[in-house]
Amino acid sequence: MQITRILVSAALTAGLLSGCSYIENHTSPDTYNSLTFGDAGAKEASKATLAYSQGNFIEAEEHVQMSLRQNPKNAQALMVGALTAEKMGRPNLARQYYEELMLSAGNQTTVLGTDDMLPQKMTDVAAKRLRLINMNQTKLVIEDANGTKIFSISEEAAARQGKSALEEALFIREQKNAAENLAVTEANVKAVEVLFTPQEQNIVSRFLIMKELAENDLITKEEFLKARQSNIGGLLPLINPPAGITTDKPVPSPDVIIERINALKTATEDRAITPREFSAERNLIVEAILPPNPRQRLKPQAPAKNILDAAKNIRKLEVIYDLGLITAKEKEKEQAAIERHLGLGNSAKAAAPVTTTTTTKTERIEIIPAEALKPIASTPVSTAPQMPEIIPAAQPTTEPQPLLPNVSSPFNG
Repeated sequence: MQITRILVSAALTAGLLSGCSYIENHTSPDTYNSLTFGDAGAKEASKATLAYSQGNFIEAEEHVQMSLRQNPKNAQALMVGALTAEKMGRPNLARQYYEELMLSAGNQTTVLGTDDMLPQKMTDVAAKRLRLINMNQTKLVIEDANGTKIFSISEEAAARQGKSALEEALFIREQKNAAENLAVTEANVKAVEVLFTPQEQNIVSRFLIMKELAENDLITKEEFLKARQSNIGGLLPLINPPAGITTDKPVPSPDVIIERINALKTATEDRAITPREFSAERNLIVEAILPPNPRQRLKPQAPAKNILDAAKNIRKLEVIYDLGLITAKEKEKEQAAIERHLGLGNSAKAAAPVTTTTTTKTERIEIIPAEALKPIASTPVSTAPQMPEIIPAAQPTTEPQPLLPNVSSPFNG
């Protein structure tokens, strides 16, 4: 008899469990909650809401836990629990609650967590708040010990990420310069890339990222011009002061930065963050790329001391010009400075004209009139050592694509 009761009880339990499983799989979350839990947890959820609205977050969390023990899918308790977790600095717990809400809240609405205190679907509120948590936990910019804004990316992380801005730009450049029947390979790009040291590659990448931000209207023309002018010595070191001290550090790929700013824009449109919060972080990112007012600068770059290094610097100049980062006049001035520091073009000025007239005849010394010597003196013979001439690469027949298109370009006019 006892065995029969046990078997009947087990059968009923199994039936209930299978019934609950069937209901959950074939009804909406709202219907499932009402059929299986009814109002279980609602009273504690209301107490949690009241405690949260009064700023009693510890008490609110206690009521949330009691409500969820009675009904693990009580949407109000999950929402209050998530908001309370945010207030108490526990983003991972808040994320867990929001993710559960997005799965089980259905069409329920709330005014909690909204900016305008108007009813919104809990799933929408949870998605916005979750996006904000993810952004706050993945800040691109941090401050170093001196308070300077830098990207939180190491040399190793930079090497593991996608193509740098310089690699992408060089690939496009090689495609334009290659013949139609010649495919651009990674070797072609690397052959140009190795001209620059890793620090120089970081500097060029930062200018290219600023260029892309400007072209996508993510920064203003004024922001670009100010940042460029303050750091142009990173590209033209002999005719400008050095760039900011952080510009030779690793920088995230342009895709990462653009995705981040676009995510901030979306969060602002969704009212997950305020316009002021958007502006503050966007400004931090732009300042970390090229500081508009560097408090410290890199050490000045020494000019080339031999022909090979000078030729290499001129070749770098050609590449930077092709990438649209400098103007033709800037390129001309920097190249002239390279040649001037090397001493090219000064040998003729340094050599003094030497004119001598001698005769081996002893029987007669003929004095040549001064007028007759003038044609000879006009073509002096230089005894100074001649330096080999640097022959720059062929100049492009047209100006490269300006950094900012149409009227936005700082190079127009």
